[in-house]
Amino acid sequence: MSFRFDWNQLLSDKRQAMPSTTLPSPAPVATPVQRPPENLDTRTEFERDYDRIIFSAPFRRLARKTQVHPLAEMDHIHNRLTHTLEVASVGRSLAYAAGRLLKSRCEMPQKRTAEDINCIVQSACLAHDIGNPPFGHAGEFAMREWAKAHSSELFGGDMAMKLHGVARDWLFFEGNAQSFRMVARPDNRDQIYFRLTCASLGAMIKYPWDSCDSRVDVEHKFSVFSSEKSIFDNVVQTLGLRRPDGEVVRHPLSFLSEAADDICYRIADFEDAVQMRILEEQEVRDIFKKIVGDDNGRPLSAMRARTIGCLTDAAITAFETHYDEIMTGQRSSKRDLKSDFPEHIQVALKTIKDRYAFIFSHRPKVAIELGAYNTLGRILGTYSRAVKELSMSRNYEKLSFVQTRCVDLAWGEKYVRENQDRDYSWWLAQVMDFVAGMTDNYAIQVSGEIGGQ
Repeated sequence: MSFRFDWNQLLSDKRQAMPSTTLPSPAPVATPVQRPPENLDTRTEFERDYDRIIFSAPFRRLARKTQVHPLAEMDHIHNRLTHTLEVASVGRSLAYAAGRLLKSRCEMPQKRTAEDINCIVQSACLAHDIGNPPFGHAGEFAMREWAKAHSSELFGGDMAMKLHGVARDWLFFEGNAQSFRMVARPDNRDQIYFRLTCASLGAMIKYPWDSCDSRVDVEHKFSVFSSEKSIFDNVVQTLGLRRPDGEVVRHPLSFLSEAADDICYRIADFEDAVQMRILEEQEVRDIFKKIVGDDNGRPLSAMRARTIGCLTDAAITAFETHYDEIMTGQRSSKRDLKSDFPEHIQVALKTIKDRYAFIFSHRPKVAIELGAYNTLGRILGTYSRAVKELSMSRNYEKLSFVQTRCVDLAWGEKYVRENQDRDYSWWLAQVMDFVAGMTDNYAIQVSGEIGGQ
């Protein structure tokens, strides 16, 4: 019997179980608490996913995180928040098309609607960058390079074998995996309310393997840290993403959320490059013209909008054309939808990719990124030493003055005391959460404070 995905499984609204240790004890009351009838909240579980992200503090912090140009002085240059909102907008268009396709093929589950697919894809789009560290991709590189330079200090000695997975999480640090960690774990201290549905989590995952997979050594890409492997396995089982041969394959909707991200950052980043006077407007117009077919003297913003529309249509066509290949798990996880775009669009996208080297080598951007490496390195060094000392002594009182002040700043004394018996690997993950959750400005502030400025 040949393998084929089941949309009843793919659209599962199950969430990770809440650990009993995180549930607060009910407060004693004299009379029963009057609660409103449950049916007053008419939202679906997928609408709750969307709302949980939109109203979260990590989502708001994206407004002060770099997309491409760190600490840009122009207010209209994209940051992570504006980029994410645009990705969700394109994702909505792709999701509606997918819903129409399922209806036309009579494959929409009886208990699901096209609006459910819309919410799932939009939630995946909204959450895809929520774990990215400060300073954009430079922040990711800084965390990896710092871990590599200090690997023996961090992961060596008698603990090397036990810390193997943790070491790979750090040495190959990925914003995608950090995003999954934040919205999937049911025991995150400050984001316990996320616990997104399995369908939304599945739609986020571009690389369906964890940091310990051998493919990471070659491709340097993955979507799950070793610390979330059990959660990932549960999501895979719930959604039915494992083929009979044992290989885990991508959720069909993940191709749509990935396409929305690709479309937005490739086009918007070039519009930003013109505003930053890195590229000439005419060069960018000529590239957009290759995609839309004409210019007609429209403002660059109008050209950008039409270009995104053309790319969105191309992604919809690719998804519909290769639907059966996707639904039978035969499409490679590394083969995205844009690989099947029309040739003239692929030529234009290749030009965009080639010009990225010039954008990323822009002198002011490079100078700030060098500073970002020093900024994050100082924070990582200080906090990794503090949690190592804490995990060895298992006693908050034995921390030095500086280490005490640092852990108090990050987590608060009460939380640290409650978790002082945790092992080193658990605390290293907390450091990762703390640093990845920083905004650009806050990272600079904390680094300065640690340095006595």
